[in-house]
Amino acid sequence: ACGQTDDTLNFGSFSDCAKVGRPVATSDPAGDQRTSKGVKASAEPKGDLLGLRVAKSPTQLCAEFQVAAPVRPYVAYVLTMRPQAADAPVVQLEASVLAGQAPEVLLDSTGTGRRFRKIKATVGISGHRLSVLVARTPFDQRGVGAIFRSFRFQARSAVAAEDEGRLTDCMPVCE
Repeated sequence: ACGQTDDTLNFGSFSDCAKVGRPVATSDPAGDQRTSKGVKASAEPKGDLLGLRVAKSPTQLCAEFQVAAPVRPYVAYVLTMRPQAADAPVVQLEASVLAGQAPEVLLDSTGTGRRFRKIKATVGISGHRLSVLVARTPFDQRGVGAIFRSFRFQARSAVAAEDEGRLTDCMPVCE
């Protein structure tokens, strides 16, 4: 808020994914963000993915992104899910942290990244971590609720850098 001096970098209700289901975790090395042309090499590593924990139940999905620097605007974290035995459908869940507004969660069930729609979710920020807790309902409404059975996942981040550039990261394995 304007005039606020508390810089604890916390927001909302941080979700413990272990309370949703058994978490599956993966890690990523620090300092492997890609920069777009014009981004200074000394840019703060916000959005540099270090870890991801994902847990699900029959009715909920929880994702916890762990990053190298405190979570601050302007950044988007995306969880991409694919069925275990197929390449489609691709389902993407995005949490966007913008200045001056609460984080938003978007869902794209087309796999193109062009049809993200805002959905209801619980977003929590605790320092270097951001959690997203979402019900299965929006997935079912878009015809992709079956992804809850079993899926492979990737995480991505995109940061708008101060010098109009962009920093991106991807884990665990991305082309």
